[in-house]
Amino acid sequence: MPVNLHALMLFYNVAQTGSVTAASKKLNISQPAISAQLRNFEKQYNVNLFEKKGRNMVLTSFGKKLMKPTEKLFMLEEQIFNLIQDYNSHPKGKLRISGNYLATSVLIPKWASLFKQEYPEVEVQISTVNSLHALESLKNFETDVAIFGNNEITSDNSDSLNCIELYKDKFIFVVSPTHKFANKRISIEEMIKEPFIMREEGSTTRKRLIEVCRIHKVDPPKIELQFNGLNETIQAVVAGYGVCFVSSLVASQFIKRGELATVDVIGISLTNKIVLCTHEKDYLERYIRDFISVALNNRTT
Repeated sequence: MPVNLHALMLFYNVAQTGSVTAASKKLNISQPAISAQLRNFEKQYNVNLFEKKGRNMVLTSFGKKLMKPTEKLFMLEEQIFNLIQDYNSHPKGKLRISGNYLATSVLIPKWASLFKQEYPEVEVQISTVNSLHALESLKNFETDVAIFGNNEITSDNSDSLNCIELYKDKFIFVVSPTHKFANKRISIEEMIKEPFIMREEGSTTRKRLIEVCRIHKVDPPKIELQFNGLNETIQAVVAGYGVCFVSSLVASQFIKRGELATVDVIGISLTNKIVLCTHEKDYLERYIRDFISVALNNRTT
C-alpha cells in the first residue's frame, strides 16, 4: 500500500512546529483540513501519531520512530528542489565546493581563482566545514566537490564516491623563531608543558594532538588560547606566545618567511592524507571536471 505523502508532510510539519495552529500558518492550510487528514492517516494505517499535552501536539512513541525516516525524506525533497533551483538560477552552471579549514584557507582560493578565469560565468560557492560535514554534504548532493582530510572516509561511507589523494600532509609542532624550543629537538614530555594555542574542540588537529598524547601516555597539554580558525591560531603563535600543533601545509608559508620555526619532537610523526572527493564522472558537468583538473595540475602551495 503506497504511503500518503501529503498526509506525511502534514505530520512532519506539525511535529516540527509543535501544533496544528503553527503548521497551518506555515503551510497556509486550514487547521481543520490538517487535523482531518492526520486522523484519516492514523485510521488508514491503524497508528497513533500524536497525543495532546496542553496546547501542544506531542509525538507518541511510534510518532518519534516515524519522524526519523520522514525527516530524511523531506530533507531529500529539499535537496532535489535546491538542485532544480540552482539549475534554473544559474544557466551557466554553479560549482559548490566544501572543504575543511585547511582546504578553504590554503588550497581552494588559488584553484577557484584559476577556474574563474576559465569559467567567469559559472557561480562558485565555497563553504568551510569540518571534514565529516564535507563528506556528508557531498553524499547528499549538496556539494559538487569536497576537499578534506581522509580520516573520515571508511568503506561504509565512500560508496559511489570518487576520491583522489592530493597531498600527504604532516602534522608538526611550530613556535615563534624567538621561542626557546625553536629548531630544537626535544621530548614530548617537555613539549606538553608549554602553553598551547589550538583550534576548537573537535577539530582534526586537536583530535590528532590528543591521539599523540594518548599513544605516548602523557597528559594532554593545557590549551591557553583557542580559536575557531586556522589563520587566527597561527597568527597568535607568530606573535610570540605558545606552541601549536598544525598541518605542515598551513605552516609552510610562515616557515619560509621566517615567521614560524619547527620543533622536532622525538618519536612524533603523524600524517594525514588530503583528498578531493566527487561523485562518479557520470554525475559531473564538464566545468566540475575542469575544476578537478585545475586542482590536480596546481598542487603547490
